Amino acid sequence: MNSLEGVVLSIERVAELSKVDVECRGSVVTAYMVGEGHDTPRLEVGSEVLVLFKESEVALAKNFCGEISLRNRFRGKIENIEIGSLLAEITLEFEDVKIVSVISRAACEAMKLEVGEYVTALVKANEITLMEAR
Repeated sequence: MNSLEGVVLSIERVAELSKVDVECRGSVVTAYMVGEGHDTPRLEVGSEVLVLFKESEVALAKNFCGEISLRNRFRGKIENIEIGSLLAEITLEFEDVKIVSVISRAACEAMKLEVGEYVTALVKANEITLMEAR
């Protein structure tokens, strides 16, 4: 599980849905929360939180430019690539934190990913989980 430390910047609530913006290492990460998570009393502006997301929810873009609906973007340098028979695990360094992405081997080969190059990791806002920092 990928984990970044952050501080809640803003919370917008509409019915059972909350949009939470979190500052993480100079970037703003957005999480959409439904139901119970939106009622958490400890989640307020200024709260320290952990931003969590699965490796399988991290898409990668090489030479990214243009518009895209994914709000959460982390530009990082590829530190390691482990290629299996079907999947590839890509480890990026983003602002001194590791972010791991698991993509298909075919995608990794088609993108010609290499250690040392920069890519953008993309995560949908509804795939982000927030947890109280301890």
